[in-house]
Amino acid sequence: MNRLVLASLTAAMMAAPLMADESFGGIGVTIYQVREGVHVVEVIPGTPAAETKLQAGDVITAVDGVSLAGKTIDESKDLLRGTVNKPLEVTYKSEGEVYSTVIRRAQMTVKDLDGKSVQAWYGDKQEFNSQELETYASASQSDKQLVAVLQNGSVVNKEASVKANGLNGIYVEKAKEFEPKIQTKNVVRNGDVLLRGFTRKAVSYSVKTPGKTIVTILNADGEQVAKIVNEGATAGVNTVAWNAENIPSGRYMVSIDHNGRVSGTIAALK
Repeated sequence: MNRLVLASLTAAMMAAPLMADESFGGIGVTIYQVREGVHVVEVIPGTPAAETKLQAGDVITAVDGVSLAGKTIDESKDLLRGTVNKPLEVTYKSEGEVYSTVIRRAQMTVKDLDGKSVQAWYGDKQEFNSQELETYASASQSDKQLVAVLQNGSVVNKEASVKANGLNGIYVEKAKEFEPKIQTKNVVRNGDVLLRGFTRKAVSYSVKTPGKTIVTILNADGEQVAKIVNEGATAGVNTVAWNAENIPSGRYMVSIDHNGRVSGTIAALK
């Protein structure tokens, strides 16, 4: 890996920046900037991103409809990070196809696992595996769940032996407030389900095949404000009625479940 890419990667560690005691709302990926957006280096186990089909090698091209092409790594990082528990729509390319999924940010904490302290915990032992390090790191983090151990920015396999230096623990808050998470049962290619209109009286969308659709509308805090079922959606454009007279203006997540496949889009309610 050349120096430019390595420098970008180090600066962009979304779930595991190489610094101690950092807390933020994130999705759990490590990235570096490329022309089209950000390249996913690793998806951190136990984080919101790990509950989707995002994988290493994918390229995130947009967040909430905002393109990451041509942005700096810091600009892309700022778009991916944000308010804890708030859902965001991530568009990404995987193996030549374009997909969209909805992810809810979680509270993450990066803790430096000091080499001397680790060695003191285990006595004279010089090498450790990820499971042993989790035992050590969890001792002082009872309010958080340790989901991964990284060394020099890379996830340590539980069976791999590592020296006690350059270690970080990645913690995710255990609190129930992060449930229910927005999960996509299957990500949907762009164009299979497409939101066409979003007003205070109706939601319009198009689907390529007939079947049942469920439109779920969530506010910025991830709370459900409406659920609209259409048992007989037809191929093409469909419109379902709803009443948003008492709902505040703002940005909402419109999730459309079509025959068991889910697509999510951020839309503005005026």
